Amino acid sequence: MDFDFTDDQNALRELVSKFVEREMPKEAVAAWDHDCEFPHALLDKMAEVGLMGASIPTEYGGSGGGVMEETIVLEGLARHSSTVALAYGLDVSFGAVTIERHGTEQQRREFLPKIASGELHFALSLTEPDGGTDILGAMKTVAVEDGDDYVINGAKVFTTGINIASWLFVVARTSRDPDKPSRGLTVFMVHKDTPGISWSKIEKLGSRFLHSYEVVYRNVRVPKSAIIGQEGRGWHAILDTLNNERIFIAATCVGLGQGALDDAVRYAQERTAFGKQIGQFQAVQHPLADSLTEIEMARLMTYKAAWMQDRGQDCSLPASMAKYYASEAAFRTTDRGMRVLAGYGFTMEYHMQRYYRDIRQLIFAPITNEMSRNFIAQVGCGLPRSY
Repeated sequence: MDFDFTDDQNALRELVSKFVEREMPKEAVAAWDHDCEFPHALLDKMAEVGLMGASIPTEYGGSGGGVMEETIVLEGLARHSSTVALAYGLDVSFGAVTIERHGTEQQRREFLPKIASGELHFALSLTEPDGGTDILGAMKTVAVEDGDDYVINGAKVFTTGINIASWLFVVARTSRDPDKPSRGLTVFMVHKDTPGISWSKIEKLGSRFLHSYEVVYRNVRVPKSAIIGQEGRGWHAILDTLNNERIFIAATCVGLGQGALDDAVRYAQERTAFGKQIGQFQAVQHPLADSLTEIEMARLMTYKAAWMQDRGQDCSLPASMAKYYASEAAFRTTDRGMRVLAGYGFTMEYHMQRYYRDIRQLIFAPITNEMSRNFIAQVGCGLPRSY
């Protein structure tokens, strides 16, 4: 067992840390959150210093890293803003990983270099209005073959990032097998300006400058070349992408939790009461010690899942465990941070309220922690399937 990063990975961590301090200080993030506007130039700056291509193979214009490099970048970005980390993850996890693992060679050569250079951005249009986690049972969006094209009709909800994306991964049903609902799903890569696509913004409590949308597809015509993977076998591609998504969210939660803990510790060192800094009181020390321990445990679980996926091992169980535990640990850390800051934590002047708001969605999205625990019990404990 070797817990050391390589020299290149350590250099990447340092690069991300310097980038975050220079290009997205917490005061700037607070302004973006207040104005509900994503800074489009930020992704361009990420591409300029090589972050967008950190996990893309060199033959496609990247730096040759893998899931661990993706994790390093996400954790570093989320220390100041999980919203920025989510935007990065949409391109790298949903975009690059899906195309690299399931696209044709032509698709890889066309799109991966443009992801690395920051020319293209992606969003995943998967969740159905009546479905949530029940992807297979709720999938009503259909794609009907028509000559050399498919015609897509249906509706999606919580499609995040259309405001900065140029392409959508749309999951639709192209056939139906009553005995095996996982058959017949197909993944399409569709430009968001394709005729027939319309969307409306959903107002949210957190991640306010990376908007989520309800999306309607009315007779959206796409060529067969838009299919990612095999027609009717999209569930395999979705599962593979979702394992990476679990790791991406876990890394984001680790970074968010670390950022909130940093703020809470700093406040405990600076704030005085009863003639001493409040960080001297055990009632403040113990919750912060709990958070430090839990965030470190979440970090190790996340790194293990990333390490396994980089080696082509089945990481579905550790990835689910990492997402579940990291989000809960970050949730508890922001709650403790609010208690340490007390009245000041409740003001918009301090960043703790933003961490407190932003972590809420990662408890139930992109998969609920209850569903994660169902899977962990089934696969890890060998118990009967509960859903």
